[in-house]
Amino acid sequence: MQPEVNGADDFLASAMVSKSPLTPDPSAFLEEREASASYEVERVPLAALPNWHHEDRLSRADGKFFTVEGLSVRTDFGPVPQWSQPIIVQPEVGILGIIVKRFDGVLHFLMQAKMEPGNTAFVQYAATVQATQSNYQRVHGGRATPYLEYFLEGTRRRVLFDQLLSEHGYWYLYKRNRNMIVEVPEDEDVPVEEDFTWLTLGQVRHQLMLGNRVNMNARTVLSGIAYGAAGGDRLSYAQQPDTFHAELLTSHQAPCSAADLSGALTWLFDQKAKFSLDVRRTSLRDMDEWICDDDSIRHRDGRIFDIIGMSVRATSREVGTWWQPMLEPRPGNAVALICQRRAGVLQFLLQATVQPGLTDRLELGPTVQFSPGYHRGPQDFPPLTQYLDAPASWTRLDAIQSEDGGRFSQADTRHLVVELPEDHTIDAPDNYRWMTLGQLNHLTRFGYHVNVEARSLAACLL
Repeated sequence: MQPEVNGADDFLASAMVSKSPLTPDPSAFLEEREASASYEVERVPLAALPNWHHEDRLSRADGKFFTVEGLSVRTDFGPVPQWSQPIIVQPEVGILGIIVKRFDGVLHFLMQAKMEPGNTAFVQYAATVQATQSNYQRVHGGRATPYLEYFLEGTRRRVLFDQLLSEHGYWYLYKRNRNMIVEVPEDEDVPVEEDFTWLTLGQVRHQLMLGNRVNMNARTVLSGIAYGAAGGDRLSYAQQPDTFHAELLTSHQAPCSAADLSGALTWLFDQKAKFSLDVRRTSLRDMDEWICDDDSIRHRDGRIFDIIGMSVRATSREVGTWWQPMLEPRPGNAVALICQRRAGVLQFLLQATVQPGLTDRLELGPTVQFSPGYHRGPQDFPPLTQYLDAPASWTRLDAIQSEDGGRFSQADTRHLVVELPEDHTIDAPDNYRWMTLGQLNHLTRFGYHVNVEARSLAACLL
């Protein structure tokens, strides 16, 4: 069981600090780092990828990094009982780690301005370390991963957060990464390389609100942060930017008794036991509804997503030139959290959802997780999709965020938070449950209970 996050009040204090002399203008820093390097990303046929073999599966000659394979799925969850699809298989456990350090008593986060070829905005803030085992073992033959030693056994510093967490369950098979936050002593010097800078959580929060500035891998690490009382009276709710953010803090700090948490876990375990899921890896050639040729892997009806080839040149990466497959979804993806003040506390409506690539089959997801490419029309849209068009007066967050730009091309997802009036009645299916942000945070820190889409939204509610 993952213990409580240490220094919760220090995290909240950092979230209240919107300016820092270490990085006066975080947006300008991103722009400067993007301008300092050159990038060239070009789509190419799969058959043109050097060192990649496209037969029963798509894989590198050395078997490293990842493969693209076929998947056959049967389940009694949702409206579609059976289908086949390609999926990315990447069994390595990577490290997503952020270094934090106090400057003048305020926690700062060492963030990396990182280029990823699939991003709409090429350069975004990333974790201090974002690397698969193949990356940090330098299979690519490139430069070493900076700051890796801060997260490795025997050389790591004080651990504030550490958990294995899942990733996109429709696009990855059993993918998980180790999410970590480590604190460096205030008197220890940490050399700052040119693509790195120190930000407060308040500065990170502003970048999240702007959209497409903080990448998915950083967001999943940030979702594990718990916020304490910040020294009692030292930070009052009046210092929050508005009533909604004050209620967010109340929801995050609402008492989560052992009985409350036990009840939520029992309900979640009931959901995990209720639904069946049979997943089998197959040859790409055995997927009836998919076309696999030298150009790409694509659905015969043009739906869902494509597997395409990509040629990349980037002067700011460990390797200057490489080729790889990427998953390119249909545009229009959206995730939404619905919240409402219930029993005096802001609560969020989460759904228990089965995804074929999840290690534990079912995790908590957002109220709405909408990918239009998966649906033939409005008749089979998921429940509560109508709230994606909620009135502007109900909307508390609406920003576009990128998914994993290292594996997914142009995968932008609209992140939406909708607050319902207290007198509004919502009819949700049995696999939905109201929770406080505190309960959701506890479940995130237990691992394999909250999916990456819900964690991404939670991070945007910093």
